Amino acid sequence: MPGREGRAAVAPAGAAAPGGAAPPRVAALTRLRLLFIGWVVIYHLELALGALRGVPVAEAVVRKGWLGVDGFFLLSGFALWLGYHRRPPWGLRGHARFLGRRLARLYPLHALALLALAALVGLAALAGLQVNDPTRFGMRDFWLQALLVNSWETTDVLAWNYPSWALSAEWAGYLAFPLLLAAVLAAPRPALLAVPPLALAALLALGARDPGAGLNLTVHLGLLRFASEFVLGLALGRLCAESPRPGAVAPAALAIAGLCVPGGIALGVDTVTVAGLAALIAGGYCREAARPAPATPPRDLALRLGEASYGVYLCWVFVEAALVLLLRVADPSQPARLALMGVALGVNLAAGWLAWRLVEVPAQRWLLARMGG
Repeated sequence: MPGREGRAAVAPAGAAAPGGAAPPRVAALTRLRLLFIGWVVIYHLELALGALRGVPVAEAVVRKGWLGVDGFFLLSGFALWLGYHRRPPWGLRGHARFLGRRLARLYPLHALALLALAALVGLAALAGLQVNDPTRFGMRDFWLQALLVNSWETTDVLAWNYPSWALSAEWAGYLAFPLLLAAVLAAPRPALLAVPPLALAALLALGARDPGAGLNLTVHLGLLRFASEFVLGLALGRLCAESPRPGAVAPAALAIAGLCVPGGIALGVDTVTVAGLAALIAGGYCREAARPAPATPPRDLALRLGEASYGVYLCWVFVEAALVLLLRVADPSQPARLALMGVALGVNLAAGWLAWRLVEVPAQRWLLARMGG
């Protein structure tokens, strides 16, 4: 992160960024994006390959990898608090500008992935290849996905580029963001302290509806899953940013994460794992806030891949398509499947990084320049 030695790595809550500009990114949170996306991708790879079937502990952890999406929902609220609590997007113009900036980042890669998948499905049909579950590729679901409303109880099908259900949920959060931010800004501290337990209670109730599915809710009830975690992230962002002793908070939060993440997986209670992910975010932020800023901005591999996490997420379906074709003509042994998992993960990370570098960032810059920054 940018900064000079001796200064806090994260600006305190009372310090606005110069000229109302966005504050610098928190490197620890960007690295967490790599952890979360890696967990999600390995989960999907295991579904396709069954490489860890029968392997104690590893299979249980990987089979809960969809909870990495919950980590992103928490992180989204937390990061938006850090980015906007000193420059809130008030009024129609402010909200429109905020939405424009979010779309400039979100939409180009989403649109490209959706169109590329449509082309892939069309080419497969022309080549006479069988498409798994062709009902997933109807025009109605295409347009729902193109408009980012596919997680708004508009469909019961995980269609087309199905990971985009989470983008649809995020878009709903962006639409509601000024109201939610105003509520968190206005809340007295005792009320704010009640938000995390209330949000976790809501998640516990949501997960109890179907113990078999838990919190693995997408196009149906996924919006409630997102809303609880997004609000929790916002509240946690304010609590952490206003903490007078982040150095004392960090080890306690990381200890809670170390207990709750594996504990929730072992118990089969997703809400406990989500609580651990929230604590991990809080601990990572507070630990960095308590340290002097590095003399030069970090540019390690984990940070670079964390920046590319959105591209990694959207590229997964293309890696999946290649795996499906491979498994139609071959039946690898379990060791070979494990090796294939490693290769596919590397390919997915590389493709996501290229998508970030060649599409997401240039398109975002081009669009922001035309919006006036």
